Amino acid sequence: MTIQEIKKALVENKKLDEVQVERVSKKIEALSPDIREALENWIETDALSSPVYSGHDVNSILKAQPHLNVLGAYLALDWLRRDPAAAKRSIEHTKHVIRIKSDRS
Repeated sequence: MTIQEIKKALVENKKLDEVQVERVSKKIEALSPDIREALENWIETDALSSPVYSGHDVNSILKAQPHLNVLGAYLALDWLRRDPAAAKRSIEHTKHVIRIKSDRS
């Protein structure tokens, strides 16, 4: 798929925000071939699969970072490929905690 086809499919088929997709289009274009192939497969089939880098794949990234969408998880996986130490620290140690305010003071 060309980058234009990927962007169009992300916006039209996956209902991602067009501005956000455009903002990360250079990162999508620079994905390693194996990650890009997995992303294209997800676009075409909805199957979440990917190579494993530093002990993580797309599914484990989504589990560790539930605030990410699937595209964000593929981009994070590519970050793991390029800078494993920094990316792994971020993925494994950045947790979003929901705090519920208590009525007790």
